[in-house]
Amino acid sequence: MPLNQEDFSHWLDSVVEVFSTLSEEQKTGTVKAVLEVCGCEQLTYLTQIFIPATCQIDFISHLPNDVVIQILKYLDGESLLRSRKVCKSWYKLINASKEVWLHQFWRIGGQVLSPPSITAGEAQKLFWQQHVYRKNFKRQLKKGQFIFGPYDEEDTSESFKLKSPYFFKPYVAVGCEDRNVYFWDTTLGAAFLVKEIEAHSVCQIKFDKDFLYTASYDNTAASWNMETGQLHSKYVGHVNAVMCVEPVKRHNLVLTGSADLTIKIWDHDSGELLQTLVNLHSGWIKQLRALSSPLSDHLVVLSCDTKGQICVWYKLLIDEKTFSHEHHMLLNVPFCLSSPTVTNDGLVCIPADIVLSDACKGTATIVQTGRGMLSFFSVSVKENTRKDTLVCSCVRRVCLPSSLSESRTLIGAGRRFAVFHVTEECVSELNDYYSSSISVVDLELKKIYHTSPLDHFSPFGEPPVLGETDWLDGFNESNHPWQLWISQMSEGHLSLTTGNRHGNQI
Repeated sequence: MPLNQEDFSHWLDSVVEVFSTLSEEQKTGTVKAVLEVCGCEQLTYLTQIFIPATCQIDFISHLPNDVVIQILKYLDGESLLRSRKVCKSWYKLINASKEVWLHQFWRIGGQVLSPPSITAGEAQKLFWQQHVYRKNFKRQLKKGQFIFGPYDEEDTSESFKLKSPYFFKPYVAVGCEDRNVYFWDTTLGAAFLVKEIEAHSVCQIKFDKDFLYTASYDNTAASWNMETGQLHSKYVGHVNAVMCVEPVKRHNLVLTGSADLTIKIWDHDSGELLQTLVNLHSGWIKQLRALSSPLSDHLVVLSCDTKGQICVWYKLLIDEKTFSHEHHMLLNVPFCLSSPTVTNDGLVCIPADIVLSDACKGTATIVQTGRGMLSFFSVSVKENTRKDTLVCSCVRRVCLPSSLSESRTLIGAGRRFAVFHVTEECVSELNDYYSSSISVVDLELKKIYHTSPLDHFSPFGEPPVLGETDWLDGFNESNHPWQLWISQMSEGHLSLTTGNRHGNQI
């Protein structure tokens, strides 16, 4: 742990007294010891004052490279830029230190490159590109917010409420009380309505390049041809509103969750009901996600309900229309916690601390700590000769920064960043009050990376929806996000917050 400033000063004075009497080898060892107890500001002071004053030499040229690299890692990019101007040897060493530039790139949100197969020059370019992007991030967000919807902003007398915005690059889509689903292309810095499909009352939508999938309050779900807008198949069998829908095209299936407390599995094309799952949930099923499985004949699914129960279960597909070997695992989640999110690499992220209580039965209890914790689970099916088993193991826990408000909902997570919707008033830099905000947390450095105020409430109390998500795993040279998050507004409109598309643009 770094020493506090007073202890550091006393300790440094004692080292200065004996430093000049040490041999070169002993000096190197002393410098290494100093590195272990220095904080960032203390180390900067050390490199500028202590070492030159006692050594009376160019310490970068005389210390071992591994020590110099550790010293340089504590400097920020602008300090490195100034250090290069000291002399030619410093300029050459700093420019050639790939490890230093990769570390600087990582500190400001870049992906960890393993193995780092780039040159020192390319690493430096990555850092400066991301440095410019981060420096202009707030300004770009302020410029890049626009409102759009199916109705004229000036005449909202006949507007209907919107429901369940969904993003699938490059389109944003939303269901509407007028029984239509509207699609906008938002890639050009504005929203252009490109398609509308007449459907039914929508509770949730999802879509890809081929089909639109809708879950409806009329107790049915449906799939629609994206090109023609015609009904492809209807899934009829629930006795209460269908709250969520999940297509699994690799198995030609569609899953639906309902307020009737059941999950149903359908044939994608014919609409035939294949199986009904009961007794998994005691609340309305609000979310279904098919998880990736290395076993091609297994279907692994995450489901959660309004009472905070999370169920991970799987099915063994014997043939196209037969399922067997059901197994499930319940996670008991406090109701105040938000639903889990699934990362780009298939991990289940839950905003709470997880304590496995009964590994044999596959159950777990979730306990919320004072500061808050994100737990990442890996879910897989292990093949056995007698009976396959579902394996759900916590692979990572991250403690959230104490400055993050407890009135928060997790809306996205990756290896590097997590995004929260904070539902309490915040004050901007201009002393303006906002009803809620978006907080982006750096999970590696455990601090808030950015906060963006939202000046409106969702009419349904729903959090914003993320647009592009590649950046959640860390920035690289090509994934700086453009479409960040979509939030619902009153009077039948959406708000899209955008960022800078390229790190080298200002």
